[in-house]
Amino acid sequence: MFNFKKLRYWFILIPLLTCVISFPSIAQDEHTVLLYTFETGKGDTVKDLSGNGNDGKLMGSTKWGDGKPGGGLVFGGNGPRDFVQIPDSDSLDLVEGLTVEMWVFLNSPSTAGGTGATKESTYKVGPRSDQKVLLRMTTSSKAWGSAVVISNTVLALDKWIHIAGTYDAKSGEGKIYIDGEIDNEGNIGGDIVPNNDVFWLGRGAGPFLDGRMDEVRISNIARSQQEIQQLMKIGITGVLSVTPREKLATTWGQLKSRFAK
Repeated sequence: MFNFKKLRYWFILIPLLTCVISFPSIAQDEHTVLLYTFETGKGDTVKDLSGNGNDGKLMGSTKWGDGKPGGGLVFGGNGPRDFVQIPDSDSLDLVEGLTVEMWVFLNSPSTAGGTGATKESTYKVGPRSDQKVLLRMTTSSKAWGSAVVISNTVLALDKWIHIAGTYDAKSGEGKIYIDGEIDNEGNIGGDIVPNNDVFWLGRGAGPFLDGRMDEVRISNIARSQQEIQQLMKIGITGVLSVTPREKLATTWGQLKSRFAK
């Protein structure tokens, strides 16, 4: 007897295969709000690969150069006042959670604040003057000066190091990761309070990064340690290429279980 369930299964699976093969670049998860690989190598615009249009403009004398994998950006510190500026957008208003991930290479400490990723008076994650990593926010429970988690580790100079900061408003927990490992954590509490300020890479309110940066991902949730380690180990390009296969394998299994009996 003809099995209509199996026929339905194949009618669903074949278009799915076509979509995955034809459009691997759309393999973005919905929580990524900004994604930079810095592989352009020319011009004064950094293209956002998240699909949210959060392109950045190179300011000062910020240069393209060697990154951790492939290309990166080179920042000259407080003298030339180098940074990347991204216009405000709704997608950068992180309220219920955040994750900021990047590779940094420090030539020297900054003079103050955090010089990684900053939406001033809302949230920032990055190295500060003592070479520790700062996670700082304004939440509905705590002010800008008190909603803080600081790494225990002092970042080495002249070395690529992967840093990440996460915050989950539901649990109130903020965490800092150094090279994929939890370095420090603390309870902050409350939703993040958004504003309409621009978003910066490589600077805070005053200090400017003296060093290099690569592979930046900003998310509107607190990523798991496994997700942070995956990005650190295989890079943005690797995550993008793996994701369609993972989704296909999961979907294949679900369809097979449902229709191919």
